[in-house]
Amino acid sequence: MERPKTIGRYEILEEVGRGAMGAVYKARDPRIGRVVALKTIAFAFPLGPGEEEEFLKRFYHEAQVAGRLNHPNIVTIYDVGEKGSEGDAYISMEFVTGTTLQELLAGGGRLPLAQVSELIGQLAGALDYAHENGVVHRDIKPANIILTESGQGKILDFGIARLAAGGLTRPGRFFGTPNYMSPEQVTGLEVDGRADQFSLAIILYQLLTGEKPFVGESVTAISYQVVNVDPPPVSKLNPTLLPSFDRIIRKALSKSVSDRYPRCAGLAEELKAAVAEWKQASDPSAPRTLVSGKESEAKAPAPPQEAGVRGITFLAPRWASLLSQAGTRFGAGWIAFLLCLALLASAPYFLSRPPSASASGRPLALVTAPWSADGGARTEATPAGPDAAEAARLTLSLQHRFSGGKVVVRIDGTEVLAEPIRGAGGKRWTRSLTVAPGRRRIEVRVTSGDRSLDDIQGIEAAFRPKEKKTLLMTVGALSKRLKLRFEEASTVNTR
Repeated sequence: MERPKTIGRYEILEEVGRGAMGAVYKARDPRIGRVVALKTIAFAFPLGPGEEEEFLKRFYHEAQVAGRLNHPNIVTIYDVGEKGSEGDAYISMEFVTGTTLQELLAGGGRLPLAQVSELIGQLAGALDYAHENGVVHRDIKPANIILTESGQGKILDFGIARLAAGGLTRPGRFFGTPNYMSPEQVTGLEVDGRADQFSLAIILYQLLTGEKPFVGESVTAISYQVVNVDPPPVSKLNPTLLPSFDRIIRKALSKSVSDRYPRCAGLAEELKAAVAEWKQASDPSAPRTLVSGKESEAKAPAPPQEAGVRGITFLAPRWASLLSQAGTRFGAGWIAFLLCLALLASAPYFLSRPPSASASGRPLALVTAPWSADGGARTEATPAGPDAAEAARLTLSLQHRFSGGKVVVRIDGTEVLAEPIRGAGGKRWTRSLTVAPGRRRIEVRVTSGDRSLDDIQGIEAAFRPKEKKTLLMTVGALSKRLKLRFEEASTVNTR
């Protein structure tokens, strides 16, 4: 389809998007030389009697409603043009460069928690402002939220918004995206600003976990979940989160409207407090976006006791306590006799213990080479036990643009590397690890010296004996998100 040269008075520069109801162009207003986004409406599907009139009425209603809103986190509407003999109806609006949350989440990544809190705060403020002006968006979803190059969030497309006091939709019909709709929208009930809050909480859920809370094979299946099913707690999908995050999500995603926050600001404020609590509770010596050492100790089962202790406590708690008391009346001969019994009792444990297990239970033993200022130092992690000759080799390669920071690597939950990044920006940081064969989960956390980046990503891979793999790590300039991917070429050393 040939791109028009002009629409109304606007000069069309390029097409930037197209949907079922029309196209969006980058255009120029010749009167003031301003670049705008021009949204047109041109139906690409057959319409029944009166439907075009209804859609156009809604389209003009978008301009009226959104044109009343003036907020830094809402895309500004400049002008509207009615459908005529010269072309389609259109709306002229602020042209924003950046990426939508839908594009950002498409790769399965997540923003750092601090940025999530900041973004939700911006969007909550914009929605509360719209609600105070009698406008409910009704279609809050990642595709309608854009992150500018400066990190500012803006809400797009109030195309199905309506005045809270009344609207254009007929009873029994709803408009929106099922995965992000509130129960009252699905069931065709009246809505207020708390419907947008429900949708915002779904986006928050996805940002925290990388998963949508309501999914299904059909609109009916998704709608049933929205109305009847509570999603898994976010801490179950992301164990690094504290219980306070579960409580916030549970309240904002309540099926009952009255159980949600009165305003979106309540959600944003409690999220900000939860993030502050999370930072304070984190062990500074461990990755904050991984389960911290203290949390792991509190949640993990007690480790097996050493064999000698097992033998003594096997005899009887009272005997163990008597042996440990000062001034016991038992002579050295009795103590030696009981110790021999303890060793005999623990012999089966020693005989059945796997020979390759290390004392700490870690699958890797780390040997770190001296760091070099050029960022090219290599660190070797060697598997414990007799299987070192069969180990696979993993090369970690990080391209970064900040002058300082830290990289932490865990394999199967065990920290094997924690090193600072130094030197000028634009350097490539490279390390080499040897990994025991088998399927392994690798988790990488990168922080920058100026705290502009604090992100973790995980990836799984199967390692064959003597296989070589390269894990490429990049940091998005816009999203500030760490991305992991294995280099396609991986070889096995058969020598």
